[in-house]
Amino acid sequence: MISVQPVTETILALVPTYGLPFLFGIAVLAASGVPVSSSLALLVTGAFIQIGELELTQSFLVALAGAVIGDQIGYQIGLHAGNAVEERLVRKPKRAAQILRAKEFIDRFGGVGVFLTRWLLAPIGPITNIICGASDMRWLRFTIWDFFGEVLWVTIYIGAGYMFSGNLEEIATLMGEASWLLIAALVALGMGIRLLVVLRQHRNEAKKA
Repeated sequence: MISVQPVTETILALVPTYGLPFLFGIAVLAASGVPVSSSLALLVTGAFIQIGELELTQSFLVALAGAVIGDQIGYQIGLHAGNAVEERLVRKPKRAAQILRAKEFIDRFGGVGVFLTRWLLAPIGPITNIICGASDMRWLRFTIWDFFGEVLWVTIYIGAGYMFSGNLEEIATLMGEASWLLIAALVALGMGIRLLVVLRQHRNEAKKA
């Protein structure tokens, strides 16, 4: 039996009512930057697959297509209007912090960073799409890493919903909190490494003097 808190009631109603079109739409919107809970929709989808209300292969392919198309929309926005969009987003402190984290991550890891922000660091995925377009990352490189990352994201969340259909709210909260903690840890690690590099440079300059 599917057991969830009130916050998931709307999605619980929409997934079986509108099925795959709803799943596709919410995946596109979330990946392109609209603040809707696609991860929760995938968890609910997995739960309905488990009880036989939805079909696995169709649900997987529809969610994957929606996510990839949404990512492409974000990339094109960044490619054609990246600076203007960024200037608008940085006015909001939360968005400014996300942009900074995403930039640092992509600068450090490139295509691998795109892959990781599809599933492991999903909260900064939509911002990353815009940054990749604005930074002139090659479209093919972005698309390849994006595709395989989204395959993993859809697999993880539908699988989690399938296996833990009785605790969707708790699983959604846990996975969301884990992503943000990992983002914070990686940013702290990057700043620490940068500080060590600067200190080492100063030490070498002092020795030469």
